[in-house]
Amino acid sequence: MKSSQTPRGGAPPRGGAPSAGDALTAPAPGGGAPESTAKHAGWVLSRSRYRHPGDVIRLIAGGLALATAIALAAVTSGELLGPGARTVRWLDYDPAGRILVGLVQVAFVLTAAGVVAAGLRYRRFRLLAGLAVGAVAAGAALAGILYLAGDQHPPPVAVTLDHSGWLASAAFPGPPFLAGAVAVTVAASPWLSRAWRRTAWIALFAAGAARLAAGTVLPLELVLAFATGVTAGAAVLVAFGVPDRRMGPDGIAAALRLAGLPVRSVEPAQVETKGSRPFVADTDDGQHLFIKVLGSDQRDADLLYRAYRFIRLRDVGDSRPAASLIQAVEHQALAALMAERAGVHVPRVDRVIKAQDGTVLLAMDRIDGRALDQLPAGQISGELLRRLWAEVDRMHHAGIAHRSLRAANVMVGTEGRPWLTDFSFSELAGTERQKDLDVAEFLASLATLVDADSAVASAAAVMDASELAAAVPLLQPLALSAATRHAVAQQSGLLARTRSAAATASGRPGQELARIQRVRPRTLITIAALAGAFYFILPQLAQVGSSWHAIQSAQWAWLPVVIAMSALTYLASAVSLLGGVPGWVPFWPTVLTQGASSFINRVSPANVGGMALNARFLQKSGVEPAAGVAAVGLSALAGAVVHGILLVVFFVWASRSLAHAFKLPSSSKLLLILAVLAALVGILLATRRGRRFAATKVLKALRSAAASLRRVAASPVKLALLVGGSAMVTLAYIGGLAASVQAFGGGPGIAAIGAVYMGASAIAAASPTPGGLGAIEAALIAGLTGIGMSPGPAVSAVLTYRLATYWLPVVPGWISLRLLQRGDYV
Repeated sequence: MKSSQTPRGGAPPRGGAPSAGDALTAPAPGGGAPESTAKHAGWVLSRSRYRHPGDVIRLIAGGLALATAIALAAVTSGELLGPGARTVRWLDYDPAGRILVGLVQVAFVLTAAGVVAAGLRYRRFRLLAGLAVGAVAAGAALAGILYLAGDQHPPPVAVTLDHSGWLASAAFPGPPFLAGAVAVTVAASPWLSRAWRRTAWIALFAAGAARLAAGTVLPLELVLAFATGVTAGAAVLVAFGVPDRRMGPDGIAAALRLAGLPVRSVEPAQVETKGSRPFVADTDDGQHLFIKVLGSDQRDADLLYRAYRFIRLRDVGDSRPAASLIQAVEHQALAALMAERAGVHVPRVDRVIKAQDGTVLLAMDRIDGRALDQLPAGQISGELLRRLWAEVDRMHHAGIAHRSLRAANVMVGTEGRPWLTDFSFSELAGTERQKDLDVAEFLASLATLVDADSAVASAAAVMDASELAAAVPLLQPLALSAATRHAVAQQSGLLARTRSAAATASGRPGQELARIQRVRPRTLITIAALAGAFYFILPQLAQVGSSWHAIQSAQWAWLPVVIAMSALTYLASAVSLLGGVPGWVPFWPTVLTQGASSFINRVSPANVGGMALNARFLQKSGVEPAAGVAAVGLSALAGAVVHGILLVVFFVWASRSLAHAFKLPSSSKLLLILAVLAALVGILLATRRGRRFAATKVLKALRSAAASLRRVAASPVKLALLVGGSAMVTLAYIGGLAASVQAFGGGPGIAAIGAVYMGASAIAAASPTPGGLGAIEAALIAGLTGIGMSPGPAVSAVLTYRLATYWLPVVPGWISLRLLQRGDYV
């Protein structure tokens, strides 16, 4: 069809660029009656606005680019910004540079005047205000960033800026003005045709290149200007909205007629939908159609939603988004057709239509009736609920997971028949997890309409107990859709009652909730704040410039050695675990499990998360659950015993060097401490609860460990793997710390460094933070300075060591976890 509107981001009407001679009235959105709009010199002005999700994506992308540029400026420490920055100068200022700067100045002033004049001419005061806000915000933000960075131009640029241009000095327009221009371009883009948008961006890049060639701006200043401008402009669009030129009823009718449907009328549907705009249509031959209209805004919203769920949640059955909007709609139509073939009552799909502006329409039969969540509670009978669960059961037996199974997506026809609708997120080859999520979602949604017992009883009458039991751990807020979660929250305790009723009906009470949250935001914020504060304060206490300056001063040839020692610890940890397993377990998946465990341990204290992951891996690898847990415990016990032995060895080996490293109490004080500890243990054992704890927990654990150790000792190879792997883990960490010390000038010997590490790790083991964060850094620095290393290099060595062994493995650990999940090892 020939669109009568310029779609957002699409080509102008009929392929022609708007000109000054265009008519001042344009058709309303969707081809309806004209409204008071204006099209002049590339501007398409419309009164109605809405917020486009694509602008949120641009805001996030611009913010990430800006943060990366700022981090780059901080890391390089004056090499890209400041007096020591390298300049790019292709031309002498006189005369070529002066001409380029002059042209940019004239173009900048004329463009700014043209934008203001056009806005005043067409009385677009709100638009002008938004553009002004974006320009000022971008310019002020960049000026503040450059001020905080201590940006001082190097001598070549400073000398050039003192020259005069055509309208002002060569410093105009500087980076803040350029950032403002970029913000205006981004914020005005929805009102510009494609040709004018392309022209504006070409002009901006040309202006930046001209000032770069003339030597009046630094490359990183240019990057910061564009990143700041894009971020500020996108923020304006998110705040104030964009003109709504989405296809309306008339445009939809034209597209349907072009596709062969003789529609008589098209009107907005009086229903709420997710991911599309709903319309109803009547045809000349008496058909009643329901039309789902999807455009770029729905596509961008879907990408944002999936990205959020990917970051926040795990094991919730989400799949990758379709490659394009048309493929997503075609998949939805195919899922509905396959469900209909399986005997599920779904609206019949008529056809999929793609309009010339990229909008996609899905036409299907309209069901005469009401959505289930709109029915009065008295009309929702037990028979209706059982018929609903029968439809769900048929759909699941056909291998289809709905993925949005809630009351709003169920229509009840006038004859009382239930219909399943909206297969936007469905999966044709649904996994058991996805089907379990369907059941959990529908149970919670129905419970908000009737009650928990009725919802569960209707499901239990149709579905197997095992299917109901599998949904119980997923009856939790994060596993539900936002709409269902909000509805459940309105009734205090409803979700807990539903979960309890479902557990009882399934015959498996007491199930734990499934862990579907990757990391709690509060945990991430706490760790980030503590780590940031610690790593900022620590260098200040040691009177060195900063953590980054300390790392920059390292001899980088030693850094690969530190990283190699860190990687060796994962191989050694895998060897130790294999030594405690009675049977055969694949080696490389075991190594990946150690990497994944390190990732999980970043957010769980005392290595609890990593031990649980190892036990799960062994169980999935065919090891009996009890034997797997025993093997993990035995590996941890062997590590503790080996660590204690090496602690004694290194302390004896480096006894003279440790005189000032760790301040130990006198012998009399040590005896007093031991006596107090013995008295506390005696008091504990004198109580009934203490004796019960010792008998049921301590002794049981010791007997289990002893039995596992006897089993391993029967095989010399297994014993060698267990002990050798544990020893190699500790020795590799010591080697990494020694290499880091050498990177900053060296000094202490390997014996002293090993003793410092052993003592510091023993102290950090009592810390409640993940990985001993904070405690081990302080102990290592205290130990290194105590054996004669100056504070500055000691801080630098410890920070480099922790960067390579604690923070750098985070990303490989996450990748390892994803690989294990994909290979069904955990």
